[in-house]
Amino acid sequence: MFLNGFLLASVFYFLMESTYENGLFASIKSDVQARLDVNDNTDSLFVKAMHDCYHLMNNRAATFADGGLLGPENGLFHSTSVDLMTTNGACGSYSQVLARIIRSFNFPVRIGQMLAQGHYGAHNVVEANDGKHWVVLDPTFDLYFVRPDAQLASFADVHQDWPYYSRQVPASYDLNYRYEDVRYTNWTKVPILFPFVKKVLTLFIGAERTNGMSIRTIFLNSYSVWFYVFLILEIVLFVITCKRYVRFIVIPRRNNHFPVAAGAFAKYAPVKEKDPTWLQ
Repeated sequence: MFLNGFLLASVFYFLMESTYENGLFASIKSDVQARLDVNDNTDSLFVKAMHDCYHLMNNRAATFADGGLLGPENGLFHSTSVDLMTTNGACGSYSQVLARIIRSFNFPVRIGQMLAQGHYGAHNVVEANDGKHWVVLDPTFDLYFVRPDAQLASFADVHQDWPYYSRQVPASYDLNYRYEDVRYTNWTKVPILFPFVKKVLTLFIGAERTNGMSIRTIFLNSYSVWFYVFLILEIVLFVITCKRYVRFIVIPRRNNHFPVAAGAFAKYAPVKEKDPTWLQ
């Protein structure tokens, strides 16, 4: 009963946190929409969403440098609302928040782990799909790249002509981030399991879609994920509890040969008047 109570309380806690976070990002979405006008296109929406993300988060990291004081919400139960509040994950936090904002507009989004100085994940960026192609956005520096045709550039565009696009970066930009390469999921992070999952996905959806999959975006609202995890656990435990209650309380077993206790059986079974000792 204690475990049932704990799981049920956890289900309600994560539901409340998820609902709060959804409302938080719905408010940010409304603010972005209020900044749009009739001349804006999808590229404009992406850029204005990034501007909102940058101005909401800039300069917060120093205040929340000691993230350990925030408890499990900053660790085990880490969700995007924590990134929005603290910016404690630096470029990772910026990317999480921008990805969540763009996702609220129902555009496909993924988080790219950039290769820099020989290490993947040295810097994170966001890629959004406008229905035709992916465009790259760097919310940490409030940076986007414009192609010669005035369209937003993709990661591949910047990668192929870094000397051209490097002239668009702000003065504060770290020039070590040269768009050398990118990955969207670290398929070696969990040995055996992740490589196996990658092989299975490659078999069913192909190598290109598997390599372009960003598992991190599945957990943009981790409270929602935890809600379903605890809900499933509570349902399973509740069913087990009910079975045990029926088995040992309602119709408890007396021994291995007699299926139910004599008292319980006598209560519901007809009793022969001429042989009152028949149960003995």
